[in-house]
Amino acid sequence: MKKSFVAVAMALVLSIVVAPGSSAAVKAGAACKKAGQTSVAGGMKYTCVKKGAKLVWGKGVAVKASPAASAAAGAYTMEKVKANDSSSRCWSVISGNVYDLTKWISAHPGGSGAITSLCGTDGTAAYLGMHRNQSKPESRLAGFLLGPLAK
Repeated sequence: MKKSFVAVAMALVLSIVVAPGSSAAVKAGAACKKAGQTSVAGGMKYTCVKKGAKLVWGKGVAVKASPAASAAAGAYTMEKVKANDSSSRCWSVISGNVYDLTKWISAHPGGSGAITSLCGTDGTAAYLGMHRNQSKPESRLAGFLLGPLAK
């Protein structure tokens, strides 16, 4: 009886120590596997970015649940993106995801024109042309995510 209890206890300890796996929380600076991958943990959205030769989770941005995003989750089409093509309602597709960039227009360090040119379009090429593998733009962008573009 005592031997079986010890064996079960050892198995439990080893399973926790050896394979923390998916139960491990994502945190800034921890290793990740694929650049551009995102994960939400503890009210923060983290993006996997390349730092030097390593892939790590970026600083993370607070995630607010917006009524529009929850109501239409997964229902973002290119037609809807094209309908939001002004500085008062600016949506753009970047790497297959739809972002509401309206509030970022006036705050963008490169000027408002850099963002308004993306409104209502697939801005992937323009965005990657300026910000590929940069952690700060990736983490900022994550805060404007609405959801994936419907195929």
